[in-house]
Amino acid sequence: MLRSLLASLLADFDHWFTRGQSILEQCPDSVLASGDRLDLAERLADGKRSIAATRSLLQASSEPVAVSMKAMAPWHQLVMEVWALSARVSRSSG
Repeated sequence: MLRSLLASLLADFDHWFTRGQSILEQCPDSVLASGDRLDLAERLADGKRSIAATRSLLQASSEPVAVSMKAMAPWHQLVMEVWALSARVSRSSG
């Protein structure tokens, strides 16, 4: 059960990090400056790498694996940034 919940959670993070990368491609300078877009893009790429590494550890382990809330906190923050950016981009194009 824990394994499937963790796998689902990692898939959600991966989805939102990928979605954030897509939003950045459409994001105008009036919503987020170029330097800030580059910073967020790098943090999203780092997040995707972290998720991939965690997923690999989960798959490689024959024992139950947990991920601490301390480790996931930056991922949650990044997802909230993606949601906020999505709202800002939507408002700017509306």
